[in-house]
Amino acid sequence: METYTLPSFPSEYSTIHICLFENVTNSSEIKKRLIEAATTEGEEGERLRKEVDYGFIEADILVSKEHLLTSIMTTLLYAFPSTSNANDSSKDLNLNLNKLTITNEKNNDNVNEIKLKPKTRTHNLHSEILLSLSPNNNITDSIKRFGLSEKTKNLIIIKFTNNDFKELQKQKQKQKIIYENIQNLVKGNLINLNEIEKITNWQKVDKIYKLSELNSIKSHDLISKKRSAVISTVGVKNVI
Repeated sequence: METYTLPSFPSEYSTIHICLFENVTNSSEIKKRLIEAATTEGEEGERLRKEVDYGFIEADILVSKEHLLTSIMTTLLYAFPSTSNANDSSKDLNLNLNKLTITNEKNNDNVNEIKLKPKTRTHNLHSEILLSLSPNNNITDSIKRFGLSEKTKNLIIIKFTNNDFKELQKQKQKQKIIYENIQNLVKGNLINLNEIEKITNWQKVDKIYKLSELNSIKSHDLISKKRSAVISTVGVKNVI
C-alpha cells in the first residue's frame, strides 16, 4: 500500500492510501456489498457504508501510476478550489469559497473546527475520480468504464483519511489498520503500484481515449506516446 499526504487540502481528505490488487476473485461480492450499503437505511446502512468507504477503480484501464495520481489530484483541485480567502477562513464562517460548504463543528477540546465539504458533480470523491479519468463528462459512462464490475480482476482501492497524527508511529499504526481492513474486503494479490503498466489493457484504453489511429504510427516509443496522451487528457480536463 502506498500513502500520500497532501497538506494543501482539507485535513479530512489530505491523506490518500492506494492499493493495487491482481487476480481478484470476489468482485461480484464487493459489488453486492456496495449496492446493499447504498440502499440500506439507518444505523445499519451507516455501518455498511463505512465498511466499503473506498474508491474502486478498474486497474486495466490505467496506463501508469502517474495516470492514477493525476486523476486524484485533478479531483481534489476541482473539489477544493483555491481562493484568496482560504488562508483566512477562521475569521469568517460566511466566506464565499466557490460553492464549498462550510460546517462549524467543535472537537473534543471545544475548539471550533471548520470542515469543508467537497464540490462534486457526482455522489462523492470516489466517483468523482472515475469522472476525472473519463475523457467526457458522462457520469454513468465513467462509472461503467472505470468503476468496479462483477468481472474485475485487477483492482485499485483508494481511501481518503484525515492527517490527524503527527507522530510517525501513530501514522504507521493507522496505515496498518486501513490495510488490514482492505485485505478483509478484497480477495486478491497485492502488488506494487508500479505494476500498473504491466496489466494495462491497451485495446480498452485505445477505444476509451480514441487512440486507435496512433497504432498506424511506426515508432519504437508508441506506448510512451500513448501514455503521455492519456495523462494529458486527464490533467487538462478540468482546466477552463
